[in-house]
Amino acid sequence: MAIFGIIFGAFFIGIILILCLKKTSPPAPQEQIHFDTPSDVPAYLSDRDAFKSKCVEFLEKFNLEYVHSVWADDHELEITLNDETPVVGGSYLALCIINPPMQTVNAMKVKGFLDTVKGEGASRGIFITTGYFTNEAINSIEDDPVELVNVVSFISYLKKFGIYENDPS
Repeated sequence: MAIFGIIFGAFFIGIILILCLKKTSPPAPQEQIHFDTPSDVPAYLSDRDAFKSKCVEFLEKFNLEYVHSVWADDHELEITLNDETPVVGGSYLALCIINPPMQTVNAMKVKGFLDTVKGEGASRGIFITTGYFTNEAINSIEDDPVELVNVVSFISYLKKFGIYENDPS
């Protein structure tokens, strides 16, 4: 009789635990970029100076005026921009990361940038990387004034704006 009580108790606890689980679907896989040969990879995806000039050129396509930039370290470029559009304009900050560790940018880095955007009183922040953002990073800035641009989006925008160049010359 006691064995039936134990089995019934375990079954009941199992049902309760199943009902307490979050109802979430697995994250959608991020689109990946592939190049056929190493010579197909644009120089600005690996060269710091080319990356800086391509980021500035990209950001200027959004009618943002370049103010100044500084390399925080070997991989992170911080850019300050202005939008002179009446009513909706203001200062913008961009963080451009070339070759992030393991080709991903985590939520802690994104949240840190969001804090900088808010702390500086910027209207908006734009985070560009030659890698990808973790799902946690993407979810961490929902409804916040930060736009995340991974390598796939970056190249897509460059092609759309007619500034994608594969040849460094």
